[in-house]
Amino acid sequence: MIAIAAFSPVVGPAIGAALGLIGVLIGLWINGDRTERQRRRDLHSRALAAAIAYGEMPFRIRRRRCEEEHQSSERIRLSDAFSQVQAELSTCAVLLAADGDQAISDAYNQLISVARETAGAEAHQAWKEPAIKTDVEMNMADVFQRLQGFRLELKTFEGALSHSTLPRRKKLWRALRRSPR
Repeated sequence: MIAIAAFSPVVGPAIGAALGLIGVLIGLWINGDRTERQRRRDLHSRALAAAIAYGEMPFRIRRRRCEEEHQSSERIRLSDAFSQVQAELSTCAVLLAADGDQAISDAYNQLISVARETAGAEAHQAWKEPAIKTDVEMNMADVFQRLQGFRLELKTFEGALSHSTLPRRKKLWRALRRSPR
């Protein structure tokens, strides 16, 4: 009894300090997790925006200004924009690979491969065709249809992204619900 009484003035504050430290550590862990999820979301949105911009290039090329005095500047403007988009695609591919989520990196690489096969080929063809001159030509249904493979791969990548940025507790909950019993 005497030994417990001697330590009681120390035990209460020690327990309080330990609980306070645990609370701080939990708060740091939660905030770190939120920050990491936001960082991944920012990277994923950057990668998605670059892929979408690449898919828009055939339309932008066909919609270029066609007046004689603007043709040269339009070629320069669009080729610079195309170069920037391609650089962003490559940068995002490297950043996603370095991020460590192999499924996202593979899905992005597949998306870019399909984008280059479809949208890249359409952009190449768009330079060979005259620029559109009427409002009726703006929709370009034929180009839109030929980019179907790109749009499907884009949906696949978006699905992979939606799982990747889930909080850990939701990933765990989904894994538990899917596990065989």
